[in-house]
Amino acid sequence: MKKILAIGGAVVKTAREELVKVIQADEIEILIHNGGSLFHDFQLAVDPPPKGQHSYPIKRLMDSRKELSITNNRIRHWFYTFGEDAPNGSITYLCNQMDIPVLMFTGLACDWWQFSMDDWSRLALQTKVFFQYLKERFEKEPFYYICMGSAVIHPEVFIKALALAGVHRETNWFTADVVDFKQMYRPETRVAKYGTYHKMEHRRYLELWLKGKE
Repeated sequence: MKKILAIGGAVVKTAREELVKVIQADEIEILIHNGGSLFHDFQLAVDPPPKGQHSYPIKRLMDSRKELSITNNRIRHWFYTFGEDAPNGSITYLCNQMDIPVLMFTGLACDWWQFSMDDWSRLALQTKVFFQYLKERFEKEPFYYICMGSAVIHPEVFIKALALAGVHRETNWFTADVVDFKQMYRPETRVAKYGTYHKMEHRRYLELWLKGKE
């Protein structure tokens, strides 16, 4: 069964190559970003930091808006095209090319790129579309959900979509796992209670995933 994969920013920064390989192997049904993973995915595609760095240090982003604005403009445009026009070289673009739906959930004022948007209503409207899509997918047929690295947003969205889909008591309808390098309350109580908590590095988990397909 293909997986619904929800990721945080650390996954993009530390396990990008392995994630790309999993997607190219046609293992993913839906990819779900949080605000950080969307930012780093676009950043590494349109304005990559110096070699050997996963991203620009936060102090540099605060002191210099050049790097920030380049990525932010592309993210804003992505929302204005309803999630279709991702930059070439991004994980999001790869998913678009493979007809894999890409969703995104975050909180208002939680991400740098939000402040380049003149009107947050577009973000709110698109988030509602994303949530409705996820809920309807949960209702449609059995699924396998994996949360990697987002300790707040994804577990909360997951449990709400599950409840509204009306399948939260039918654990035989789905499996939900968590992958993270440390134990966190929300992923454990909202997600992993329906599956397994894999306490390990994201890169290692994806490597084992790929190895299991050989």
